[in-house]
Amino acid sequence: MMMTRQLRAALIGVMAWLLAGCSSSTPPVAYYNLDVQAQNQVNGGAPLKVRVMLLTSDADFMSADFYSLQNQPATALGSAQLNTQQFFLTPDQRSKTLRIRSLPEARFIGIMAEYQALDGKVWRLSLPVPEGDAPAFWAFWKRNDGELNARIVAGVNGLRVEKQ
Repeated sequence: MMMTRQLRAALIGVMAWLLAGCSSSTPPVAYYNLDVQAQNQVNGGAPLKVRVMLLTSDADFMSADFYSLQNQPATALGSAQLNTQQFFLTPDQRSKTLRIRSLPEARFIGIMAEYQALDGKVWRLSLPVPEGDAPAFWAFWKRNDGELNARIVAGVNGLRVEKQ
């Protein structure tokens, strides 16, 4: 009888140790799904260059001038810039969809459109990266990461978020 209690206690201890080993100590990573669309004649018929950047902070991104971000983004953003993608929206291809797994240290997504003429246009946006949802301790086989779904429209007045 005493042996059964000790065995039961040991078995419970081993099971708790195994379950703790299945849990993750790193924060879950989120995904972002961006649908970037350009309206007709948004850039006078010329291709519109769009940059999407993963950032640890958006402070430098939001305070830097257009030409610094266009010509020397690494200098303007320093260590806040984790990764960059760029693409062109053209009159023939007016949309681009990105599904990208974020990095654990990313906190913001910076989106920049290189319009031919800025004249008061909103040429940059910053979106917060959602934190991934950690799975329950008993559901170690699946993850339910947070996602950011956004439609970014490049219009005649600049960039805007249509849905999020």
